[in-house]
This record gives sequence, C-alpha cells and structure tokens, in this order.
Amino acid sequence: MEFCIYCETDSMVFGKTKIKVGRETFETEAEHCKKCKKVAISPKLQKEIDEWALQFTKSIFELQPYFTKDMTNKICFFANKFNLSKSELMKVCTTFYILEMTKIKNFKTLRIEVLAEAQKKHRGDRTKICVPIKYQLFKKVGLYANVWNLEYESNVMEEAVQFCMTVLDNQVAKVEESKKQELVHFVENHALAS
Repeated sequence: MEFCIYCETDSMVFGKTKIKVGRETFETEAEHCKKCKKVAISPKLQKEIDEWALQFTKSIFELQPYFTKDMTNKICFFANKFNLSKSELMKVCTTFYILEMTKIKNFKTLRIEVLAEAQKKHRGDRTKICVPIKYQLFKKVGLYANVWNLEYESNVMEEAVQFCMTVLDNQVAKVEESKKQELVHFVENHALAS
C-alpha cells in the first residue's frame, strides 16, 4: 500500500472505486484510499470523467446562490422580460459573465466596481435559490472559483448574476455600452433558442 496524502496513512490501493460527480456516480478502476475513500485523479482519469459527464443531457449539479429580496425581484423582472425562468436567466448570466466579461482588459477593476455598486444597492437578508446546472457549466464555474479564490461554486453564480442584473438595469456607467448590448443580445438569443 502507498501513502495517502489526504488522511496521511498507508492505505492507497488500486482497484474498483466510485467517484461522485454531482448527483451521479462514475465507476472505474483507479488508485484510491481504503480508509478515507479519496481517489487519486490523474489527468487521464479526469479526461474519462469529463467525457462521461458531458454525455448527460440533464443537470447533474445544483448551485445554491443566495440573493436579497430586491435582487430576486430584479431577477424575476428580467426573466419575465426575456421569457425565461429564473434558473435559465441565472445560468445565462453566469455563462456570459465567465465567457465574455472575463475577456475584457479592465475586468478586474470593473468586477470590483460593479459588484460594490450591486451590493450597496441590494442589502438585506438573503434567501437561497436552487439552480440545477449541467457538467460543462459546472467545470467553468469551478475554474472561475479557483482563479478568483471564491469559497463556493455558488459564489460564482451570485457574482455573475449581481453583475449582469446591475448592467441590465443600466445602473453602472463604467460598463461600455457595447458590452451592455452584447449581454442583452446574449440573453435574447438564449431566450429564442429555448
């Protein structure tokens, strides 16, 4: 047996194991700890998990962002405006934020300014909203959470939705008009597709 870096015991073995991926379980043969059940995920194994999980047409993860009543009302308003459900709108905002907004040159500064504005305007108790997502979006959310040192994947959705709702509401002049229009088109195109 080999040494397990997680529980610091000599209990690593190679054999059949199960890896929890959201609501689903991936079964394979891999190096894992008999004691703490952690699996050594190599790049090859990660590729196998990715290929397997991307086959699901259903959502296998659930993010649980928290929003104030005012922000939830804003989400409902824009969801109705674009003929989407709250969950769909939040997923579209998250996707746009990660794929498009992070590409702009002044994203770091803009992120701080827009989120500060959103949090200043929307204070109060927050309630949880459950949003089912597919594996592909979860991978992107996880990467963003790691890069920006966010504690939970749900924090990414909270940030993305607050940012996009503030932009859609035209509350922040610092966001270029072209980016505002790009967000509107992105949401409209998604609404038409669904």
